[in-house]
Amino acid sequence: MLGRSRPVRALLAGCVAAVSLPLLAPVAHAESGPAPAGRQRTVLNDVHTDTVDVQYTDGRLALRTRVGNQPHQYFAPEDVLFQLRDNDVSRIAVPEIPEYSFLGAAGTPVWVAPQVQDFSLLFAGWDTESLSAGTFAGDAIDLRLAGVAGPGALEVFQTDSFGLPLRVFSSRDGGPKSLHQAVGSHVHANWAFSALGRYTVTFEATATDTAGHRLSSGLVDYTWYVGGTSAADIPATATTATLTASPATTAVGENVELTGTVTPADAVGWVEFADGATVLGHAPVVGGQATLDTVALASGTRSLTARFVPRSTTDFAEARSAAVEHVVTGEGTPPPPTSAPSSTASAPPGTQPTSSTPASSPAGGAPAPGTTTKPCVPAGPVTSSAGVVLADGHADYAVRLVGGKLVSQVKDGTVAGTTTWRAPGSVVFHVVDKAATTVPAGTQFSFLGKPGDRIWQIPQTQQAGVLWLGWNTEELKSGDVSGDVTWRLDEVDGPGALAVFKFDPFGKPVLAFNSGDGVPDSYAVRLGTHAHGNWTFTKQGIYHVTFTHSAKLASGAQSSDQQTVTFAVGPADPKQALPVTTSTPPAGTCADDVAARSRGAGLASTGFSFAGPVSLAGLALLGGTACLLLIRRRKSVVDGER
Repeated sequence: MLGRSRPVRALLAGCVAAVSLPLLAPVAHAESGPAPAGRQRTVLNDVHTDTVDVQYTDGRLALRTRVGNQPHQYFAPEDVLFQLRDNDVSRIAVPEIPEYSFLGAAGTPVWVAPQVQDFSLLFAGWDTESLSAGTFAGDAIDLRLAGVAGPGALEVFQTDSFGLPLRVFSSRDGGPKSLHQAVGSHVHANWAFSALGRYTVTFEATATDTAGHRLSSGLVDYTWYVGGTSAADIPATATTATLTASPATTAVGENVELTGTVTPADAVGWVEFADGATVLGHAPVVGGQATLDTVALASGTRSLTARFVPRSTTDFAEARSAAVEHVVTGEGTPPPPTSAPSSTASAPPGTQPTSSTPASSPAGGAPAPGTTTKPCVPAGPVTSSAGVVLADGHADYAVRLVGGKLVSQVKDGTVAGTTTWRAPGSVVFHVVDKAATTVPAGTQFSFLGKPGDRIWQIPQTQQAGVLWLGWNTEELKSGDVSGDVTWRLDEVDGPGALAVFKFDPFGKPVLAFNSGDGVPDSYAVRLGTHAHGNWTFTKQGIYHVTFTHSAKLASGAQSSDQQTVTFAVGPADPKQALPVTTSTPPAGTCADDVAARSRGAGLASTGFSFAGPVSLAGLALLGGTACLLLIRRRKSVVDGER
């Protein structure tokens, strides 16, 4: 089993510490003065979090936790606790579907933090979005589930295009333990726990850089608590502390070794040693013990105690030992307490490294002396394609507030580490032929056609070489908009029908839009949503899809924006669907100059075609600045099951 009992984990940790610390880190020493005060972890239970956030800084891999929307918050894993609430949404019976038997016997409960955002539960995933292409071999890292300690098993799984499970990580024997993850990825999955209680989930990230160096983040523990409905319901583990003094009797000025033993052995914190009310010093707990050497005991019968101070009061309770009598003989004044130099505490995590792409511009100005130039041939009307084709990587159909009004835009994250906001009319989403599949047997997917019919699908779960398209209201805040955003499918102009749907944790489709039974279709989206679903087209060809975002602003005014976005499905040439513009250059412009500018412009576009702040943002980009699911039918479905 991948799971390990606490004593075994503590023993392994002690062995690793004994072997590795001299090589990897300063030895932890006892220190004078009181122990640091314990602090509470930040409890995450109903937010969007990339539980495992992979970072690369100064040639080193590291694992952290990323929380919320941009701007993100970043935490060291030891400073957060992930709570999966026990409620009617998270507590689910294993279905009588053979493919889900890896979760346990049919009918037994599992607690699931779902892949599809539910605003009453933790929305957990992992990401490599800060990692740049060209840094690692194959532009990927390996993420390994190194251990799970807790009362039950952990299964992390996704669903395929038709609701069958894709196991990603498992604490069970024979289950998957490692994932080869591309850089620039942002992934969500179902996190299923088989029992209530506290879990320690250990991950490691490894990679090989382009110079051939093997890199590792080391083993990093993430703490989960399954149960309760609020942070106040998370119990701290009870602890005990005992003290021994060796030798039993000393003379004034002689050394006495004080050893504090703490249970459970994996308790993290310090032992503070005291002589009556006088604090002698403190030492970190390693493998359940902490030691302090002191010569500071005065003559007489001393009453010594040890107090365990937890690093996190969310994890462990404080404990105090019974008093131990120690006799000090002789006369005189003992020397003041001394201790070895303290180790340097690790610095708090820094901010996410950012990367920028240098802007380049062609050289301009007059030709160099002696250069031969061609005669100027006047330029005539120029026809060109504008915009961009997105065929792979992550993008969202999003809504923002610009100039006090709702504006629909495409959030283009197809380039790792870079976010580009584009006007929908300047984008063609290419659903490549690799995305083709067939309608499965049964009636569950009859809205897509007959079993065996060929369809093309952008899947809910990211697939290499296929566009991963979601929807997004993360840019909108409650201070901007009152209530949900209504997302409406107004028209589908194309050779077939479009259906957009998600899956519940066990593969049941939840429809958002289905043009096959008529439009318009409406779907309510909560603020702060970032979701992915299956975008399925029943025929190949070019589709022009018209959507409207509408909402009530905080001011009470209604605002909406209607935009049309183009999909090229199957082997259709997506460039043929790009918008075409015709312009006539000013009199006296040379045809060769127009051609050169056209070659330099390419197909990429910032997508900004709005006045005010948006135009300024577009100019900033051009200047080289880096911007960074029960079925509920259409008409009134709220995104993210309540």
